[in-house]
Amino acid sequence: MAKPKWLTYLDKNVENVLIFPMYFFMMMIMAIDVIRRNVVHTQWAWGNYVCISLFVWFSWLGCSYNIKQRAHLRLSSLRDMLPKGAQFGLLMLDYVLWIAFAAIAGYFSWFQIVRLYNAGSLVYGAEWIPQWVVPLCIPVSFTVIVFRVLQCAWEDIQAMIKKEPLQTQPRGGLETQV
Repeated sequence: MAKPKWLTYLDKNVENVLIFPMYFFMMMIMAIDVIRRNVVHTQWAWGNYVCISLFVWFSWLGCSYNIKQRAHLRLSSLRDMLPKGAQFGLLMLDYVLWIAFAAIAGYFSWFQIVRLYNAGSLVYGAEWIPQWVVPLCIPVSFTVIVFRVLQCAWEDIQAMIKKEPLQTQPRGGLETQV
């Protein structure tokens, strides 16, 4: 059964669809704030906080993109020297550690999110931005990370079953075109 086109598109582009607008708004806020600071001698009270928050959001989403591309925290040159079984075992250990890290970070971030939500905390100078939105990036991003880790694990399991080479090098993309 074929996947719906929107699901295929989302699988291929979810990080880019989320990261690009965040990056654009962060750059826009910073540029406007620099102009305001130098021309009008004032700046938004919330500008720095929002930019830092957007950076945190797109950093964690970028982490999931790099996991998908197999380019995040790898020791590929060392692994390539090992036998295929050892490579597979280390890849599975990576995946278990990512999922454990995601579970721990996601679990403990909920306490902060709930605390900020219950307190009704708002970003200083911006009464329209609740503070709980910032740490919400942790469970959201780590959910995407776990999904990407499971995709990679599935690909590796399929490669082992079919006796194909494991994907130990990053996939093509900007990070490999140096």
